[in-house]
Amino acid sequence: MSEPATLISIATSPWSEKARWALDHHRIPYVEKEFKPMFSALPLRIRLRRGRGRLTVPVLLAGDEAYTDSTDIAQFAERHGAGAPLFRRGEEEEIARWNDVAERAMQAGRALLLLRLAASGPALEEALAGLVPRPLRRALAPVALFGVRFLQHKYETSEGEDEAARRAELRDALLELRAALADGRAHLLGELSYADIAMAAALQFVQPMDTPHIPMGPATRRVWTDLELASELNDLVEWRDQLYAHHRHAAGEARRRYA
Repeated sequence: MSEPATLISIATSPWSEKARWALDHHRIPYVEKEFKPMFSALPLRIRLRRGRGRLTVPVLLAGDEAYTDSTDIAQFAERHGAGAPLFRRGEEEEIARWNDVAERAMQAGRALLLLRLAASGPALEEALAGLVPRPLRRALAPVALFGVRFLQHKYETSEGEDEAARRAELRDALLELRAALADGRAHLLGELSYADIAMAAALQFVQPMDTPHIPMGPATRRVWTDLELASELNDLVEWRDQLYAHHRHAAGEARRRYA
């Protein structure tokens, strides 16, 4: 590619992190641009020629092509980049299965996160960083709350969401991971694969990473943390942290962030 690709993402989103990690792993140069749901949707719809339907990120724009799913972006990186494969031949079904497990976990985690975010004035204020000067953020926190309600509607969650049921869904998915790692293995499939990346991303909804890859203010970090599950699943959080320590490239190594 003569020009770097453009990754349109949400910095804190586990779906975006799945795509970033794969691109970085394969040393794909790209520019990252933050997607603001209330402001960025129309330009992206025009670029994608998608007038209707749900619009989600990450989206990778590479030349004339657009990739609109984390896994599609990771497979693009596999085809065009360098480094060890994340989708090894013969493991496709297992990788797809673990990606489905991660998706179940992340959908439940997102519903829980939106409930906590809607109830946290400080986190709503932090959500306005980069858009509103600090002195005005408290007064404009209702704007951020409107954005949370927009996301709850978009993803078919609500204020009346069954929090216990959603937490059970998240727990059950992550207990599958615990069972698979019970023999002390470092990777789900012997070596680092996209299955590990997907499940590591899902754990963001239990306890977020403290890393430049996923910047968060203190109030935002609190609402992303599920205290109950973080305590119960501490072994999986430690597994995720070790995965990052051994495999995640330094921020900015292959990309220019938020140009």
